[in-house]
Amino acid sequence: MFDLVIIGAGPAGITAAVYAARKRMNFMVITDNIGGQAALSGDIENYTGYQFITGVELTDKFEQHMRNYQVQLKENESVIEVKENSGVIYIKTNKGSYEAKSVIIASGKRSRELGVPGEKEFKNRGLTYCATCDGPLFADRDVAVIGGGNSALDAALQLIKIAHKVYIVNDNAELGGDAILRQKVTGNNIVTILNNAQVLAIVGEKIVSGIKIKRQGY
Repeated sequence: MFDLVIIGAGPAGITAAVYAARKRMNFMVITDNIGGQAALSGDIENYTGYQFITGVELTDKFEQHMRNYQVQLKENESVIEVKENSGVIYIKTNKGSYEAKSVIIASGKRSRELGVPGEKEFKNRGLTYCATCDGPLFADRDVAVIGGGNSALDAALQLIKIAHKVYIVNDNAELGGDAILRQKVTGNNIVTILNNAQVLAIVGEKIVSGIKIKRQGY
């Protein structure tokens, strides 16, 4: 039985692992990927200590720090169930079962699905949730980014460097996110911002060819 099982290896999970290792606890980290959402970020300019660093570079530093402590790590493993009985916590994954006295859940965030027709059909066929991973596939193409917060603006800024045209489809009246990101996006001549716009469907044949939207007031 472990003293502690940490679920997730993003910034929070890795930080917890470093603290647990320094306290010489008998613990383990379970994760389906290392880095979490930070690994999917493009340019990071708001992390204390680094005026500029990419998400991949920052994640590499996190991982290296954790591995310096020879942490017991279960990678590519997803937690299915966590339950407690008589003071023992039972963790079931897609690959095995573990017991622990305590658990830290640092599973982080997931990309939010739109829930519209065509989304499941065109996943990885022109539709992606990761500009960092798949951005190069859209070189010299017209691309739509759905959303108006920091994640969407970050994705747009990555795509601006390679795409022919970038549309930001935002369901609010104005863009959210940090002011500095909004300034960078709105000041670029290949970006078109569609506020008050709701995605109704993703369309295409073998791959995505477009999206259907509805705009308030249009």
